[in-house]
Amino acid sequence: MLLWVVVWREFKETLRDKSLLSSVFSVLAFLGMLSTTTVKLSVSAESIVFYMAPCLGIIVGFGLSFRFVREKQEGAVETLLCTPLTLRELWLGKVVSLTVPSYIVSVASTLALISLRGYTVNALIVVYLAMVVPVVIASAIGLLGFLYYILGMRQVRTLNYIVFFTLFATLYLVVRRLASPTILTWCSASIILTLSLVIFGVTFYLITHLSKERIVTTIS
Repeated sequence: MLLWVVVWREFKETLRDKSLLSSVFSVLAFLGMLSTTTVKLSVSAESIVFYMAPCLGIIVGFGLSFRFVREKQEGAVETLLCTPLTLRELWLGKVVSLTVPSYIVSVASTLALISLRGYTVNALIVVYLAMVVPVVIASAIGLLGFLYYILGMRQVRTLNYIVFFTLFATLYLVVRRLASPTILTWCSASIILTLSLVIFGVTFYLITHLSKERIVTTIS
């Protein structure tokens, strides 16, 4: 199946990508500063998991998201779209291959932070990390990839600035919220999972109705 060929190819190239290493270093640096600045704050494990895990995964995914426009930059998108590979398979393959390393970095970093603070992991945290976080990351990466496809390269660069400053502002707000009472409950986890699935489903629907000509006409 062509989908798994795309997934495997993109995944191998992602692991060799220097952007993955720089994203990991950025996450580690952020966690180091976070641990230093919040060492005296009363922060619960649920707050760390609820806020930090999705944000860290999306940050790594954003750092790798340029792979959606790699073919545009190399001028190979027209040739690629002339193959039997569908646009849906191309998009989904990239989403999966970028979500996996982003999710691994997110969960490993979150668990390391929890461990350093001496917290224990309960069933709700396990379910949230295992089921909710990967869907949140995939929905964010998928939506960003869709926007990359329909925008020209100049608009993509503008979007990158917007996303970067949005993530920066979000992290600032997250750090301020860590000391607040946690809102991680079975209900809140279900709501976030549902919203993420809706976003992913809508994006999947839109990508199946996006014409290949639309991508070719937005190369410049």
